Amino acid sequence: MSRIKVSANIVDDLKRILVSRKPQKASPTSPRYRGRLMEYLIAIFLSVAAFGVVVLTLFYYQTTPFFFFDYLKVESTEIFTRLFLVALAALLVPGAVISWFLLRISGRQKLLKEKVEFDAQLFGATTDSIMVHDLNGKYVYANEHACRFYGYDEEELARINLYELNAPEHAETVEASIKELAEKGQFTFESAHICKNKPLTPVEVNSRIIESHGRKLIVSAVRDISERKRTAEELRQTSERLQRAIEGAINAVALTTEIRDPYTAGHQQRVAKLACVIGREIGLADEQVEAVRVAGTLHDIGKIYVPAEILSRPGRLRQNEINLVKDHAQVGYDLLSTIEFPWPVAKIVLQHHERINGSGYPLGISGDEILIEAKIMGVADVVEAMASHRPYRPAFSVEEALLEILQQRGVLYSPEAVDACIRIFTQKGFTFE
Repeated sequence: MSRIKVSANIVDDLKRILVSRKPQKASPTSPRYRGRLMEYLIAIFLSVAAFGVVVLTLFYYQTTPFFFFDYLKVESTEIFTRLFLVALAALLVPGAVISWFLLRISGRQKLLKEKVEFDAQLFGATTDSIMVHDLNGKYVYANEHACRFYGYDEEELARINLYELNAPEHAETVEASIKELAEKGQFTFESAHICKNKPLTPVEVNSRIIESHGRKLIVSAVRDISERKRTAEELRQTSERLQRAIEGAINAVALTTEIRDPYTAGHQQRVAKLACVIGREIGLADEQVEAVRVAGTLHDIGKIYVPAEILSRPGRLRQNEINLVKDHAQVGYDLLSTIEFPWPVAKIVLQHHERINGSGYPLGISGDEILIEAKIMGVADVVEAMASHRPYRPAFSVEEALLEILQQRGVLYSPEAVDACIRIFTQKGFTFE
């Protein structure tokens, strides 16, 4: 099976960052140093005591014939008894101390053994694959779940460099993750691992660096995220289908307006196109640009309320007919506000004929009361409408349309939107085609 080769530079980086520092020797004031010193002192004391007992016993047997116990008025047995009691006391006192010390060690070893067994049970019971390896990827430990997951027994894993379990296409990700792990001591990343008897498996790896007996080890909890990936992909596909359905509905609604007014066919799409380019030129976020696109595609939907003969009449309209046409912004808002868009589409449609000096309609609001998306829409709508043919007038040139918004810059139209619109036509070659 194909595996990635771990870069020697990565191993060198790990060794340089993590292994270059040698562990410091124990300080004379540290508990470990004092404990060892006590062990040495007890051993020395017991050796001296035992040697003393042997010397006293030999001394007694060798010198008894030369002493005149009658002169000393002391029985020889009494001298031996006293010496024996002194030697026994010299053994019993440190013996008691050593027994207490050994009992403490035994108790701690028992607690440590129980903790190790408990930790081993936790590692065995977890649903994640727990693996321990050194900085070079050499196997140290794997729990039972890891063996089942990868399809190898412990002996087989011990012969594999664990870095090579990553799929070759994830080589760069793994190398970057190892560097990040070396710097932070803990890191979580996603990869795809090669298993013995099943397809390439997506995994989430949570790694931490620990120190054991003076060497650095990496402990990794590897979690199979196949189901998570599958669910995410299903959600993505569902979202795309829903987006396509919404897009189809938006285009269908926009088309009904254009069917009733053939002179403005394509107007909404062209306005949406120009408005999106202006929005990106200004620096709007992607979400705002998408709001501009949807609102631009539907901004004249309220004209469905206006009689078709008024929309297509070649002559001038009477005032009451003009007022009826102006109502399309409010009607569009009323229609679109019933739909739960993730953007303020209805509000943009309502405000796209408002002007920054308050002379627009239907609300007569001004300045910052108007959404930036609506300000952009207003500029794009005027430029496209002037540059297109209408039944009551011929089309103006794009230059004339740009001159109009330039003359009304800061009066009717947002200076920011006007400047961006002029740049994309004059410097970036924008066209409606």
